[in-house]
Amino acid sequence: MNQPTTTPKVDQPASSFWRNMKTVFSIDLRSLALMRIMLALLLLLDLVLRIPTMQMFYTDAGVLPRVKWLEVNNQWYLSLHAASGALWWQILLFAVAAVFAFLLLIGYRTRVVNFISWILLASLMNRNEMVLQGGDILLVVMCFWGMFLPLGAKWSVDAALQPENKRNPNQLRFQPGNAQLYFSMATIAVIFQVLFLYFFTALLKTGDPWRFPFEAAEYTLHIQHFASPIGNWFRQFSPILPIATFYVLFAEFVGPVLVLLPFKWPIARIIGLLLLASLHVAFMTLMHIGLFPLIDFMSLSLLIPSAIWIFLAKRKQQSKAAKVTMYYDEDCGFCLKMCLILREFLLPDTVKILRAQDYNDIYAIMERENSWVITDGNGKTYTHWHAMAFLFCQNWLFKPLGWLMRFPPFMWLGNRLYRWIATNRGTMGDITAKALPYRPVKLIPTAPTQIFACVCFIVILIFNISTLGGMGWIRTASIGSIEAGRTLDTMARILRIDQKWSMFAPKPLTISIYPQVHGTLRSGEKVNLYTRTEPEDEWVPPDYMYPLYDGYRTRKYYDRLRSYKNNTVRSAYGHYQCKKWNQPGRQRNEQLGILSVHFVTLRTNMKDEPKERKRQMVWQHWCYPEFKPK
Repeated sequence: MNQPTTTPKVDQPASSFWRNMKTVFSIDLRSLALMRIMLALLLLLDLVLRIPTMQMFYTDAGVLPRVKWLEVNNQWYLSLHAASGALWWQILLFAVAAVFAFLLLIGYRTRVVNFISWILLASLMNRNEMVLQGGDILLVVMCFWGMFLPLGAKWSVDAALQPENKRNPNQLRFQPGNAQLYFSMATIAVIFQVLFLYFFTALLKTGDPWRFPFEAAEYTLHIQHFASPIGNWFRQFSPILPIATFYVLFAEFVGPVLVLLPFKWPIARIIGLLLLASLHVAFMTLMHIGLFPLIDFMSLSLLIPSAIWIFLAKRKQQSKAAKVTMYYDEDCGFCLKMCLILREFLLPDTVKILRAQDYNDIYAIMERENSWVITDGNGKTYTHWHAMAFLFCQNWLFKPLGWLMRFPPFMWLGNRLYRWIATNRGTMGDITAKALPYRPVKLIPTAPTQIFACVCFIVILIFNISTLGGMGWIRTASIGSIEAGRTLDTMARILRIDQKWSMFAPKPLTISIYPQVHGTLRSGEKVNLYTRTEPEDEWVPPDYMYPLYDGYRTRKYYDRLRSYKNNTVRSAYGHYQCKKWNQPGRQRNEQLGILSVHFVTLRTNMKDEPKERKRQMVWQHWCYPEFKPK
């Protein structure tokens, strides 16, 4: 099942069922590259969104200090973030994770940085499971499978610095107008992994709202702490909501089948992708569910067939960018590497990179300007920073940056930077010889990785089956004296590929929720400890309730604070509020003595009647022993 490193041929009509299926389970290298870029951007965005609550969720000064974390955490959920409870340690790990996510973005030592990014993401997730949602599980799982795939074979530093490019920078490894397929056990596994999300969540939707008269969509839009303003507005179109419910089930069952259909290729694949993507467009528009839809788009990008890339490549070959030529100093190894990297990210693969010394007119310009030389299709030449700005303007994605680079202040800074680099080309060559060596991207998977990928695929298949009704016994089953089920469960948790796709399953929530937290000071004064709501019993929340939470992770945390069976997390939250209020230096009569945590639920009904309101105290906490109820 190995993919050769030679230039792939254009897809030919299938001559056998096996050839059809191999095409279905192959992934175009450009789809892999797109997935890598989206994965890296999501890792960076995820880190940025976690920063405001870093201290609250990941330090000993927060809602789950390590001593409490040990009581509720699964023993196989390992976490570097739990090595210290100090804020500085979390800042350090966040910074390290951001650096490796950026290296993954540009495709530098792709497989290594993918591995480290997976370790750090799994560690961060394991530090506080109370703030996780399904998107986090999909993100870490896709990061895991990325380690088995050549994510750096296109649009990366690794792809630019192939050893053959040093010998001949214009010898194409892959023809842009051809399919560039990669096939291995890992491609089979990751394609099924992407589709399991839809297929198993559809199987788990067993509740009555998912059956006739299909009320699930209406229930979902009535979850006030989930629904977006557009979702709230859309509730008025109740006659079409049953159709939306049916469409969700239809897309989740039929979409994966179309994606895997070996016939009518690639039309069936494209239709299947559009079906599945349409779900996430709707979810993203109608609900606040964090990064989940974007993570789903990232996973679906793997399934983009070669036909799409071939179509785009042909259009690219007709663009002005295809007529650009790059000239470099043959005595400057650093210069060649920069040309290769810039072509990889900004220009069509067919753009020529030539030695300036072979062209007298160009060499004269290079000597006079002490600069590389870029020419466009009209023969116009560009040098220094002007050439850099011109190249960025050739790619629609980077064109705004190219315009900014032409702005006079940035042009002045850019030219100064370029002159400094030109003056120190020898030093830059020494640095890049070590930091940016020529290194092959291997496209033939090894036998051990194939075997391990196969084992992991079996693990996720069994794990997903075990989430279905009555199938949980699989994870505790034994074969003779071997506890196979427990071994499988342990392996899945260590690798962080354990999963359950139960979004709005078996049925959507039928309640809207918000917390009320009030305390009593030593003086007897009442204070509001959760300022996004009011503590009074009769307080009426707004119809749009998402702003009652400080983001979707905070919402998830409070939801689990309410429903968690173990009082450890509620005790930890009470201790957090006491410590947060009773800072050193606060006068004794202003100290917080006792606090109560209430949750208000508003139950949805389909009778156009007011929602049933219920207020429940889930925890009472005393900050000092004298406040303990007697």
